[in-house]
Amino acid sequence: MENKIHIQITTAGGTVCDEMANYVAVPLTDGEAGILANHANMIGALNEGVVRYKIDDEMHFAAVSGGVMSVADNELIILARSAERAETIDLARAQASEARAKERIAAKADNLDLKRAELSLHRALAREKAYTMLHKN
Repeated sequence: MENKIHIQITTAGGTVCDEMANYVAVPLTDGEAGILANHANMIGALNEGVVRYKIDDEMHFAAVSGGVMSVADNELIILARSAERAETIDLARAQASEARAKERIAAKADNLDLKRAELSLHRALAREKAYTMLHKN
């Protein structure tokens, strides 16, 4: 287990990932953070995007949308509004969500919650990216 860090990705709905990883890349609001074993303590605000993590020689991906992360005592804990492992993503559903969000934004209806529509679009794009990254390898 040496040279690995414990990664846990959790949402209000439960734990999405609970693994020992060699390397983790986390999308933060101020850029991507690369995390290795015995990383210095830190906290950060998550951005919508893809968490990439390597276990031995295999890359894994999870789409996340918003939340926080903390590194302490060789543990990376990600508390996300939503998270989904790439292998469970339904690409057609993600693409449909993207199309709906773009339609809502383009329609500019009076009752449109623009921030919510934009978050929905970013979440769909992150899910599509995670799916694509998994199936590219």
